[in-house]
Amino acid sequence: MKAPNKSSLVDFDGNRKNNFTLVRITFAWLVLYGHSYAIQAVPGIKDPLNLLFQGSTWVGELAVNGFFAISGFLVAASIINRGFVDYSVSRILRIYPALIVCIFFSVFILGPLMTNAEALEYFSSFKTYNYLSNALAFKPMIWTLPGVFDQNIRGAINGSLWTLTVEVRCYLLLGIIGSFGLLRHKVIANIFLVSLLLFGYIYFSDMPLLGQNPKWSRPSLYFLIGIFFYINRSSIYLDGKLAFFTLLIAVSSFGEEWFHYVFPASFSYLIFYIAYATKYIPIDEKLGDLSYGIYIYAWPMQQVIAHLTPNGNPYLNTVFSSVVVIILAYFSWHKIEKPILIHKQRALSSIRGKFDFTSRVFSRR
Repeated sequence: MKAPNKSSLVDFDGNRKNNFTLVRITFAWLVLYGHSYAIQAVPGIKDPLNLLFQGSTWVGELAVNGFFAISGFLVAASIINRGFVDYSVSRILRIYPALIVCIFFSVFILGPLMTNAEALEYFSSFKTYNYLSNALAFKPMIWTLPGVFDQNIRGAINGSLWTLTVEVRCYLLLGIIGSFGLLRHKVIANIFLVSLLLFGYIYFSDMPLLGQNPKWSRPSLYFLIGIFFYINRSSIYLDGKLAFFTLLIAVSSFGEEWFHYVFPASFSYLIFYIAYATKYIPIDEKLGDLSYGIYIYAWPMQQVIAHLTPNGNPYLNTVFSSVVVIILAYFSWHKIEKPILIHKQRALSSIRGKFDFTSRVFSRR
């Protein structure tokens, strides 16, 4: 029975007036902010937010995990409501076009400008072209380009992209699970998700697609929690008092041994409460969804700022990088991501047409 005067997550099905874009943009910027303390580290300057977390997590990890909780929730809705073909095409068009542009930008524009190697050495190196494999977002990360950022504290060209490998593998695993219909029935789905959670907790190294790297376990958990929230959305109520109580639990777990047992679900609940039960801010209409662009361009631009201002500090790196990255993200959304997504339906119609044609051919034989 539904609680009186309370909305559950299911009441927001199909409601596009939510704050997910705002939350994602905030998370993307928090990753930029958190990385500034590593990219342009200065003795004696520490991230005050990480002091608050008391070693349980750090702001970049917190934001990435939030991304995965949102992603699990939304893509579970996609595969359940629209099917495998729509789900697959949507995921490909959302991840790859902007990522490919970012990778080519890094190799053929950023790299030649920032390398201390000779142009011939840079463009004749196998390592230069090997970096292009990062555009697949599936293979193990290639971190460096010849001579690029060699003098920086961190040598990686883009230390954020490893999470896209995890995300793509989560998408693929969910696609396989969803294609067998295991998510369509609530009881079966919950039994399967709990079993998957227990298996991952005990035998994560044996988890298909994800187990090869222990670092992938935490974002995978949040992705699973997001799916769980969607499957059980009719039973999850968005209540202000509950949200406040959940916030108290989350904060009180900092520095405690039981942090990893209570914080993921508490944090995920707060994300969905903010997305659906707080005042709608139409940032999509005014600015667009800049979250992905901010995320994929933040690290390389922070590296450029660190390279150009060797005597700088995390605060200046955050400010200067934010300005440049927001401009790039705006361009990425309005010139690459949004136009591609607008043409998604055309691509889906074409694919469905081919499937229908194939079905008719085989039905005649």
